[in-house]
Amino acid sequence: MSQFVASEKDPMLALALAGGQPIAAVAEQFGLNRRTIERRLADPAFRRLVADFRGQLIATALGLLAENMTRAARAIAGLLDSPQEHIRLRAARTLIHAGLRVRDSVDFGDRIRDLEAELARRQEPLP
Repeated sequence: MSQFVASEKDPMLALALAGGQPIAAVAEQFGLNRRTIERRLADPAFRRLVADFRGQLIATALGLLAENMTRAARAIAGLLDSPQEHIRLRAARTLIHAGLRVRDSVDFGDRIRDLEAELARRQEPLP
């Protein structure tokens, strides 16, 4: 494997893979053999780089979703005033379902934090 592939192309390869492109497509895009990319993926440091980029992409997408959730909820809530009964019903169901899922998600997150705090407390050395 050449030094150029192992060092300078790694961030570009990792970003392409983190974005969900198939190995064959990434190999073709960068003029590499598929096996070269598979070897890079066998390297824990490179896999970590891919995971870091994937995490950044997901965080960006989640930010966009969070930014627009209030707007979406308002749009759905506005449909509750629709003159068409079936639209009002679907909007009501959607809001109730979404609200319950968000509540469950928040509750679940709180419970996990509580359990982690309790575990950390139990693992502290005794005085």
